[in-house]
Amino acid sequence: MTSSRSVFLSEPPRDSDARVKVPSRPEDLNDLQVGDIVQSWEPWFVWNDQCESFDTWNGWRRIGDPLADDALQALFPSSPATSIKGIDLLESLQAKVVDGKSDAIRTFLDVISAPPPDGIKATSSEIALAQAFFAANAVPITLSLLYFSLGGGFASSRISRILRSTSYLVPSNGEAEFTTDAGKERTVMRLLETLQFVIDIMGGSLPPSLTDPTTSDKSEIDFSRWKGPTCLSPGTGEGWKSTVRVRLLHAVARRRVHQQSSQTPTDPRNANPHLSLKFAPSIDGVALNQEDMAYTLSSFAFGPLHCLPKLGFHFTRAEADATIALWRHVGFYLGMEPSILEKHFKDWESAERFGAMCGQMLFLELRETLEAASDAGVEPPPAPTIAMINALGTYVDARRAPEERFVLSRYLLGERASDLLKLPPMPRMAYAKLRVSLATATLPTVFGRVYTAVLPPLGKRWESKRGELVLEAVGRMTRYKLGMRRTTFRARGADGELDEKVKEEEKVEKSKEDVRRFLRRWNAIWWEMGGVLVIWFGIAGIIGWKVFY
Repeated sequence: MTSSRSVFLSEPPRDSDARVKVPSRPEDLNDLQVGDIVQSWEPWFVWNDQCESFDTWNGWRRIGDPLADDALQALFPSSPATSIKGIDLLESLQAKVVDGKSDAIRTFLDVISAPPPDGIKATSSEIALAQAFFAANAVPITLSLLYFSLGGGFASSRISRILRSTSYLVPSNGEAEFTTDAGKERTVMRLLETLQFVIDIMGGSLPPSLTDPTTSDKSEIDFSRWKGPTCLSPGTGEGWKSTVRVRLLHAVARRRVHQQSSQTPTDPRNANPHLSLKFAPSIDGVALNQEDMAYTLSSFAFGPLHCLPKLGFHFTRAEADATIALWRHVGFYLGMEPSILEKHFKDWESAERFGAMCGQMLFLELRETLEAASDAGVEPPPAPTIAMINALGTYVDARRAPEERFVLSRYLLGERASDLLKLPPMPRMAYAKLRVSLATATLPTVFGRVYTAVLPPLGKRWESKRGELVLEAVGRMTRYKLGMRRTTFRARGADGELDEKVKEEEKVEKSKEDVRRFLRRWNAIWWEMGGVLVIWFGIAGIIGWKVFY
């Protein structure tokens, strides 16, 4: 059963005493009071003492990650940010501190090598439950991240400016690069690297040596680094390493953005900060700041849990709280302010309310941009959502027709948000096909629930094996789509490309025998499901025959 919702309202109350407020710009959040009924991106929620004013958001916008920035500065004191590419930054910092030449590097490594403080740290049982929940729902969670979190995140032109300045997801020349195959591929490669990061912290990555045909003794592989709660152990866990590498990658991007912001803009829209195509310090603050990181962490933690019921999947309150605890734990190593994590990622209820606030801020910023463009009589900066969804479909979700991708995104985001993002309308027939496909996708989950209820030992074993194999399948797919690579999150060049030497270092060998072993295990769980269903329907038929005849 899905945990009860205490935050969202489908519509504002009709009670004459209800204080219904509809903010039209971010600054209006300063005037809201406890008890006001306000609108997020689509649903409504009650403003309480946990909600943040615009002044608080604006303060977060001025805070970056000084710990990581100082360590990067110590490692590359005079290098231009664009020259920091193709380097495993974590290994470089660890090697540098051995020389004892930098207090900034030692301080950074000391902090990330320690457990998170109480109130932020997730317990081993919480991490294990969150990882098992992710494994059982890896496919719908991935769809939620792609079509809800990613699509909605691009509502903010401010975030698009930062990503455009780094050429990380949004091409530096606006939307045009999305129309080329090479541009689409570069963008999707970065998104797949983000998906690998998620899989790493969820204990779903395979040791490269496991699939390497040259590895003779696979019994010596240390799976504790890759699987279970220990994958987040500081210093050794592969999920921990990926998290720290992503944090250092953000530090490189932050340095690049601030070095580029001094360059003279060429687009006339850059005269107005709200319409700028490039990073605008006057309203953007620090690049990749605490506000940006809060949005990102909320999109990973809150986004899928919000979407799963709409996709036909359910969760318990314990699973939701464990998921939030895991992301709170990871957020500490990503460099987020502890006060934000403790307050807004305390549990599912607090994270859900914070997700409502994040959605509210993102779409207020979008409305502000659209109004500024209208007042200036110019076209607003291009929102890359539509082109991004097309690129995703081409390389990740190719089985889904283009029309169905937009229908899925509109279904998850809601009508109001989708209209602001200019997503195509939802044809009735396409919507009907979507609901049928979503219902079909839940069949294994429903079967597992019934199987467990009827035959607990067998059902639990089948559910565990299914989750393990689905997670492994997503990890294998990600690695395959990356070109048989396992990324170590190294900064790319200014052109968005990785050096061939880096690709070679990250290459993972493919073993045909390993693939055959996986397929045998994969087919076995579906044959078991089919066999059980045949037996059940056979018994039901016999009982029906005896009753009626």
